[in-house]
Amino acid sequence: MSSFKQDLEMYTPREEQQETLNFIKKSLEDNPESKYFLLNLPVGVGKSHLSLMIIDFYKENIDKFAKCDIITATKILQDQYTDTYSSISNLKGKDNYQCAEYGCSCAQGMEFSRLNKTKCDGCPYVIDRDSFISGRVSLTNFYLYTLYALYMPKLLESRGSKVLIVDEAHMFDDVMSSFISIKITEGIVKRLQFANQKEIIKRLKKISTISQYIKFLEYLEIEIEMTIGDIESNLGSRSRNPVKDKRDNRLSTLFGTKNVDSKMMQIITDLVQYKSKIEIFLKEFNADPNNWVLESRHNEKSKQNELSLEPIWAYDYLEKYIFSKYDKVFLMSGTILDKRIFCELNGLDQDKTVYYSIDSPFNVENRKIIYMPLGKMSYKSKVETFKNYIPYINKILDKYPKDKGIIHTNSFELSGWINESVKNKRLVFPVSDNKDDILREHHKTSDPLVLVSPSMDTGVSLDDDSARFQIIAKIPYPSLASRKNKLRQKNNPDWYAWKTVSGIMQMSGRAVRSKSDWADTIIIDGSFKDVLNYSGRYFPNWFKSSIKRVNVSVGNLN
Repeated sequence: MSSFKQDLEMYTPREEQQETLNFIKKSLEDNPESKYFLLNLPVGVGKSHLSLMIIDFYKENIDKFAKCDIITATKILQDQYTDTYSSISNLKGKDNYQCAEYGCSCAQGMEFSRLNKTKCDGCPYVIDRDSFISGRVSLTNFYLYTLYALYMPKLLESRGSKVLIVDEAHMFDDVMSSFISIKITEGIVKRLQFANQKEIIKRLKKISTISQYIKFLEYLEIEIEMTIGDIESNLGSRSRNPVKDKRDNRLSTLFGTKNVDSKMMQIITDLVQYKSKIEIFLKEFNADPNNWVLESRHNEKSKQNELSLEPIWAYDYLEKYIFSKYDKVFLMSGTILDKRIFCELNGLDQDKTVYYSIDSPFNVENRKIIYMPLGKMSYKSKVETFKNYIPYINKILDKYPKDKGIIHTNSFELSGWINESVKNKRLVFPVSDNKDDILREHHKTSDPLVLVSPSMDTGVSLDDDSARFQIIAKIPYPSLASRKNKLRQKNNPDWYAWKTVSGIMQMSGRAVRSKSDWADTIIIDGSFKDVLNYSGRYFPNWFKSSIKRVNVSVGNLN
């Protein structure tokens, strides 16, 4: 393992990184009370190494004993940090570690140990957790960090970190919002093996108001406690031989089934998590009931409507559970775009916030955006527009016959239409369960595959030959079928425009990742013109300068 200084000295700072650090230094000289630093940095600046430079500056000039936290959006981005910098103490969730004692995940193994009143020696999760707590520079992902911040705050308090760096910060308020939201579905009730399953589902189906949902959750809390007790009593009534459990696990793997005890341990883990979510939710709901909305969505997979309770805004929770714990907070993204809106969304005091933004360091010829309107992918006209899409998607695929690419659909519905209508063996359709695996294979293969996805618009790096073209098939307007989005738009109209522009820029940034990289971005949704006309103020000039309109009647893609 290298030292922090060795990691820092592996690379010569880029001009953009040094200028950003100079801005931070000057800001602190002018106003030492500045707490929040919004760094609007396009792809190619090298935000990972900049994080280390910021930490080194802080230790050298402000507090040499300070502990610093880096959090990023996904485990894939987390891996990119640790693959490069071995001095960082890295932590993932318990399910990512294998328990050698019981032949299962550490999440389940810890439950086995608790019931058997034993302790796993050399638990890999505990080793990494302890390293994370004591480390001078520690790293984790948004999901796990938020889990600790809400449900295990004493762990973060014991760490005592002074500095927080948030990478891909444009996603953070959405992560907090979804994390503090609560959703109980018929499928979840069945999976969690409630003894009183029929009655719970019966009550769930009768919910139509927020007050009914609250009463249901209070009832469900009791059912969760009873179910946990029943399962633990059943498991605890028979002793467990770790060697036999390992043998059973090997046999289970061989025959394609899971160990029954491991399944029950996973259920206990999930039940405990849901109980904690309900407790936090009820506390925050009672504190501000006007910030919550009952959201209804149709699940295509289960063919059922699902109800969830979601906060309209997450800024109070970000400040309460996270930002208030730190002396300095650095938020980095290529799509912060506007200081005022970003501060409002994340609950930042504008008087204590400084904002820094730079142009893309990439040559405009390497990041061309081709606007080829084929009709608007709006609710009223999407069916007719898609008929225009089919021949042109085929033309685009033919134009790049030996190149990998990606089609951003922004909806599973549009991905499904492409799957049904564009018959091309190069197309690959990742879903949530296999997205990471497919992405890894996409990077490895030499075949000119084309990903088709509504959910690879951010936090995904398709550098170099991983994508030489990308199609934006649907402008990422926030869905107004969502009650929450409707209320957000009503309460803060600028949010809707900012969110749309941010989504377009995130999509366009997936394929060109360095100064030597290049790719074409082709926008075929005619709604892009409306975004330029009504929300164009949020696009930086370096982005606008790369746009070229193509006359589709000619069909010329050159």
